[in-house]
Amino acid sequence: MGLTWVLLAAVLFGIGSVAQAAAVAALDDGRRLPWTALLRHPWFVAGTVAEGAGALCHVAALQSVSMAVAQCAVSASLAVTALTARVWFGPRLGGRGLVAVGVLSMTLVGLAAVSGQSGTATDTVALEIGLAVAAGAITVAGPAGAVAGRGVALAVCSGLGFAACSTAVKLVDLSRPLSALTSMPALVAAATGLLGCLWWTLALRHSTVTTATAVVVVAEVVPPSLLAPLLGDTVSAWFGVVAPVALALAATACVVLARGHRAASAVVEETPRVPVAA
Repeated sequence: MGLTWVLLAAVLFGIGSVAQAAAVAALDDGRRLPWTALLRHPWFVAGTVAEGAGALCHVAALQSVSMAVAQCAVSASLAVTALTARVWFGPRLGGRGLVAVGVLSMTLVGLAAVSGQSGTATDTVALEIGLAVAAGAITVAGPAGAVAGRGVALAVCSGLGFAACSTAVKLVDLSRPLSALTSMPALVAAATGLLGCLWWTLALRHSTVTTATAVVVVAEVVPPSLLAPLLGDTVSAWFGVVAPVALALAATACVVLARGHRAASAVVEETPRVPVAA
């Protein structure tokens, strides 16, 4: 069931991202983004509902599979985003894009193979302090990226926000639901999750959906996956060898997909109305 939850989350995240990007592209006039109209736009509402359902599936997965498996399987949403964007906006992936999607899928299988069972973190205080500091840094860095119009910087902040959110969710003790809602990990998860959503929406103004998703995926997957042993998850002896290679291949696949998308950005519907940030 854990793998079923993460696959459902990947599909929902991917489709939701493209729906939100379509709404942003339809309303953004290049000068400002009408937030009131955006929040009422049917595609943005549908995308938000899909993203919310995906988040619930991800939370369910984190209770039964290791952090490495949950995060890396969710990164398959990049493939869903790329494929959905091609259907929605027109151009196809092409040979390199298909190879990149295949490589990304294989890296996920490799990471899952060397990841063990879900466990319980022991030094939660240190992790909670680290997450609080990370939340503060994301809060400060996000507006700087928004002012500079840097889509990639906003996507990095969004990905790190989602990474902190996933890690915090892993620390929430669900054995006592009432007290868990007011615990430090739950509060950090809520704050970083909201920040991740905010910076993600702004990133869509200054970057294409596939490029933004590629950056978010790398920023969201890498830190929690490497922190899996500190979170109490058991991993095989090969984890330290396979994980860096798999993550490097996944990052390379993301770059290939992003470049392929940028090369096809001459298509009007997929090109943002604000110049793409370098």
